[in-house]
Amino acid sequence: MLINSKGHKIFAFADPQGLYRRLQVPGDVDILICAGDACEGFAPGELRDFFAWYISIPAKLRIFVAGNHDMVFDQQPEYARSLVPDGVMLLENDGLEFDGISFHSVAARPYLDGAITLPDGIDFLITHGPAYGHLDRGEGDRNLYLAIAKARPKYHIFGHVHEEGLKREAMLWGTTYLNVAYFNSLRYCSPSEGSS
Repeated sequence: MLINSKGHKIFAFADPQGLYRRLQVPGDVDILICAGDACEGFAPGELRDFFAWYISIPAKLRIFVAGNHDMVFDQQPEYARSLVPDGVMLLENDGLEFDGISFHSVAARPYLDGAITLPDGIDFLITHGPAYGHLDRGEGDRNLYLAIAKARPKYHIFGHVHEEGLKREAMLWGTTYLNVAYFNSLRYCSPSEGSS
């Protein structure tokens, strides 16, 4: 899903679940965001291949946030971090600023362990799982909902709920929710339809 922010073209996606080579990524993006589920399970070889593909896409910044299907990040976190190449920024319970745009992530794969506090002034909050009540089919996290309602990031980028994928919901009080799950659209396209 394309987003324009502060003069930058951003492409965000989640849930390719091994079908990332079918994804059609625009050629002129500045920032790439993967909000998790690059792989189909505990698959270090597939994760290496995903990162090789991801790093091959021209961009000034590439952000990766692990999802529940990227199991190696939960089962062997140090090993998983060693698979992340230079040129990809792993965000987990952390933030960064790039050219005046702030990004923050919390590990909601898909749920949080408890209440959290988000910093104010976030442009992009990136999680794998959704907040309750927003493009989530009732499956979202209530603690995440409360944290977003208080901090009011400009955008919340997430995936996980495939049936609500590629939808956007703008709220009157400021946060735009973007479910960037691509799984349903990728599984029905042929490999020749996607980008390499």
